[in-house]
Amino acid sequence: MKIFIKLHPAHLLINVKGAEKIWGCAMKAQCLVEETEGRELDSFDLITVLGLLKEHSFKEIWRRYGPGGQPASKLNFALNLEGYYVEMTLESLAALALSPKYQASPHLMQALIRRLLCGHRHGLVVEKLRDYGVPVTDDHQINLSGSVGTMVVDLMVNRHPDAPEYRFRKFGTTRVEQEEQRPLDHYDLVSILYLAQQNQTERIINRYVPQELLNEGTEQEKKVHFPSPAGDYTINFSFQRIRNEEPQKFPARGNVSTATMHQVVRRLFSGHAPKLAAQELTDKGIIITPQEVAQNFTLARIINDNAIEMRFQRT
Repeated sequence: MKIFIKLHPAHLLINVKGAEKIWGCAMKAQCLVEETEGRELDSFDLITVLGLLKEHSFKEIWRRYGPGGQPASKLNFALNLEGYYVEMTLESLAALALSPKYQASPHLMQALIRRLLCGHRHGLVVEKLRDYGVPVTDDHQINLSGSVGTMVVDLMVNRHPDAPEYRFRKFGTTRVEQEEQRPLDHYDLVSILYLAQQNQTERIINRYVPQELLNEGTEQEKKVHFPSPAGDYTINFSFQRIRNEEPQKFPARGNVSTATMHQVVRRLFSGHAPKLAAQELTDKGIIITPQEVAQNFTLARIINDNAIEMRFQRT
């Protein structure tokens, strides 16, 4: 799933992985990310920009995605998915944006994009937005606007008139699966990593442990475990509470931060080259080669008396 930043009027036809061809606008020169990583921009970058916006890292946004690494008045992103066309505009204003229109947070926008990427049922997507107080009056069009300082972001999602019907997938007995009528996937893996960083262990267990174990299982049995597709990989994800007084056996790469795990998962989910995922790890002092990433590997972390493990299997 590829996206283009629109800064200049020259048009060209671009290929979109997993979707039809779309028309976009090409830059006269590649941005820093395209130059250094040797790839087209995609959904990874759209979510990255929103993450940088949350952190008020405006200069970093321009450095990575601005023309020549310099600030621009506006950046436009476009993403074509199965069933949806997504546009996101980032604009720098001269003064703070105080309009009540700008209510949506970058985090909510990231969550929306992840649900679309995972192919969640459209009715569920709309329902979740309404639960957050977003007035969705047209089920085929979603508009979110938000501001951070003097930066304004607009996210527009248009559902294709001929969007395919939701394909039923067998789901389990966790609270999330029962409430949302879908299997656990990449969206949930990312959610658990966020919750683990915030020491929300009980919330993770209540939402993601099968309810029969939650009600009658032992503490050792109350374990979160599910497979999550990510590009050419399947990630076997597990999360469980541990006891400090008991010795733990962990893989060699058992000190990977949840933030770094998140980056690796997002890269593989977006279909990036193994060398880019490996670079995320080596930049943080985790020794691994692109050849290892191209096959099977394991990452793990103990955080707040919880053990997280991800086993990546090339499919």
